[in-house]
Order: sequence, then C-alpha cells, then structure tokens
Amino acid sequence: MPSEPKNLPGWVRELAPLKDRTITNDDSSELHSIGTANGDFELLRWWPALDEVHSLHNLVSERAQGRSARLTLLGTPDEGVISELATHGWSVNGNHVLLAATTDDVEQVAGLPETATLFEAPMDDYDVVEIADFDAPAGRGRIRFADGFALLSEPEIMSSSNAEQFRSAIIANLAASASRQGLPWLFMVAAADNSAGTRTLRGTGWSNATLITTFTRS
Repeated sequence: MPSEPKNLPGWVRELAPLKDRTITNDDSSELHSIGTANGDFELLRWWPALDEVHSLHNLVSERAQGRSARLTLLGTPDEGVISELATHGWSVNGNHVLLAATTDDVEQVAGLPETATLFEAPMDDYDVVEIADFDAPAGRGRIRFADGFALLSEPEIMSSSNAEQFRSAIIANLAASASRQGLPWLFMVAAADNSAGTRTLRGTGWSNATLITTFTRS
C-alpha cells in the first residue's frame, strides 16, 4: 500500500522563490515549481515507498508537459527506490543537505580585504548581499525571511582568491540581517561534500539536518 503522505517542512516553500522558481502546485506533502530562467519542472517531496515509484514517474511526466524535469527527494536515500527510478530513466544528479543553526550561534561579523566592498539590496522575493573586489564581482548570497526562520542561499563565489573569507562575510551579513528581524533559526541548502551526503565544511554553529537528493531523466 502507498505510504501515508508526510507533510513538507516550512522551509521548502521558501526555497522556490529563493531559487527563482514559481510554485505551480503546493499542498502539504508535495511541491511543484517551474524555473523562471529555463522553464524546467521540479517535483519536491519526501522519499516515496517502492510501490509508489511508477505512479510518481507518471505524475512528473504528466506535469512536466515536455519540459526537462527534476525530482527532488528529502530524507535518507532508499537504494531500492533509486534502482526502481533507474528503470524509468532517472539518475542522481545532485546531493545537497539542509543546514540548520540558531541565529545566535552563527558569526555575524566578518572582515573583508581592503580592496573589497559589500553591498546589500532588497528585492521582491529576497534580499541580496554582494561583494565586489577590485570593482569586479566576487561573491553573492540571498536570504528570505519567513515565520520564525530565515532561509539563506549557499553563497556563490566568483573570485579565486579570498574565497573562504568572502563566503564567511556573506553568511555573517545574512545572519546579522536575520538577527535584526528577530528570527531565531537559520536554514541553508548546501551542496554535500562527502559520500554520506552531508556537509563537513559548514562553519561554526551549523548542523546537518535533512538530506536532499535530486534526480534527472536521461
């Protein structure tokens, strides 16, 4: 029998606009979205039971309507489900993990080289922090404020020098923004950096929370 649907956590609904995605279907256990840049379709949910894979594949195919499609699953990977998805042409495309921290445990002040400048800009769906070094883009990050928490994007670093310093400065600035809003929790989806699908290099105060596995079709 199909498993009982499991409700999605609140941060999932905040992730779509943070990644420039438009939500097309949002219920308690499943979220569908379309990328604003390339129009790809994504279905996000917890891992299905083995006997749900066929219907899940058909659902994604139907809703994608010919677009490229992604299936993103939360929680501990199930090797049986991975094998069954492979029979339908799906393969793992990326491993990420939700990092969690209390706002007070994350450094909120970080220095920059004398040649670098940090800028803040509020946008419609999120706030942006950018760093320029020698007037060239060096790094950027985003933050979205929600009820009781803030969701951060993993910093994008464009500079080959001072990369960790820029990364730390972006996260510190975003954490300080959340603190000013009185938000006690921070979440951030980051790329896994080990075979367990977690993040080893994650900074002071951050803990691994939820594994995130993304599949694409061949």
